[in-house]
Amino acid sequence: MCIASRRESARARIEELKHAIQQEKSRVNSSDSCLFDADLNLHPLMPQPKVRRQLKGHFGKVYATHFAGNSRDLISASQDGKLIIWNGHNVMKCHSIPLRSSFVMTCAFEQSRSEFVACGGLDNLCSIYKTTQPQISQVLCELAWHDGYLSCCRFVGESRILTTSGDSNCCLWDIERRQVLATFTDHTADVMSVGLSKHNLELFATGVATPAIPLTATYSHIRKLRRNC
Repeated sequence: MCIASRRESARARIEELKHAIQQEKSRVNSSDSCLFDADLNLHPLMPQPKVRRQLKGHFGKVYATHFAGNSRDLISASQDGKLIIWNGHNVMKCHSIPLRSSFVMTCAFEQSRSEFVACGGLDNLCSIYKTTQPQISQVLCELAWHDGYLSCCRFVGESRILTTSGDSNCCLWDIERRQVLATFTDHTADVMSVGLSKHNLELFATGVATPAIPLTATYSHIRKLRRNC
């Protein structure tokens, strides 16, 4: 077969493949459209999120925020060395708490009665403040156990708090006694975040600085400690 004939045969084959590709694209797009229309009928799209309020008052980077259980108040922690408690409805500052260390990385609001807030960072401490005391800027207690920075903290009810750290550990505290109730040492890298189950406070998940599935654990052995306290 001469070169010209082979060239024409190749061109014809290319045109056939292009036509087949176009047909396949049309088929896929048609099926996707049908699925999308069906999904719209079953699950109407939610409104697009938009900015409702802007809380202005910090003079440095804001590293963390957390809502109180009443869904109105919230706390923010900033590199300017301040914790600010806000009323999210009227955008007013309720309290401004100066911190001894400006290297704060996390903050938390107690969810049941909104009476406590906590923060921590490169000082390796979890500092807790009581929002109802006259001198709110005076720290209620400082929980020291971690050997690395405090990356996240979350209240577990009104009397306990869970902390995570760059030392690869999680720690459950009794706030009133300033005592460690349990430590979770199964991680192999910095523990960066923690989330509590809304329906079961004995269940939590952690985010670790490795491409791995977050570790979940329960306080199953803490029930014995509660009875002994």
